[in-house]
Amino acid sequence: MYDWEVKDDGLRTWVRLRQAYEALDRLLETNLGRRGATLAQVDVLMILSASKEALTPGEIAKYTFRQQHSASAQLSRMAEAGLVSKERQVYDERVVKINIEPAGQELLKASIPVGPGEASTLLKSCLSGDEMRELDKLLKKVRDCALQQSRMQAEPLPPTIDVSVW
Repeated sequence: MYDWEVKDDGLRTWVRLRQAYEALDRLLETNLGRRGATLAQVDVLMILSASKEALTPGEIAKYTFRQQHSASAQLSRMAEAGLVSKERQVYDERVVKINIEPAGQELLKASIPVGPGEASTLLKSCLSGDEMRELDKLLKKVRDCALQQSRMQAEPLPPTIDVSVW
């Protein structure tokens, strides 16, 4: 990977952001791959494990910042692998709810240390607590600005999602 040095501050920062994302993503995908998991699967399993109720594919897409068709395809693959189950609702068969299965819970338990846990460890080894809080603040600002330009916004998690489990 090349260390790009460009004059434009915005372009240079964008390149650094992309490189940091790609490097961390490659590390985590490699580590997770050894356990038969992907980062996309772990994202879904984490949100399902934190939810106090079954979620729809649309809700999962919203929580994981993915398009609904991408989340639906991911969920179908995960259901085929026995990680989640899909349940059509009796009151309206168009509504599908997703539940985490025991195999999904086991995969999540095995994946947390080498996926999100490894990312947390790496960040803590590179940045001080103050630097992490500042980076988080700046990334949130960039995310919110990009969402605003897309006519979207980040909303607080509903009370049915309990992130204290992580």
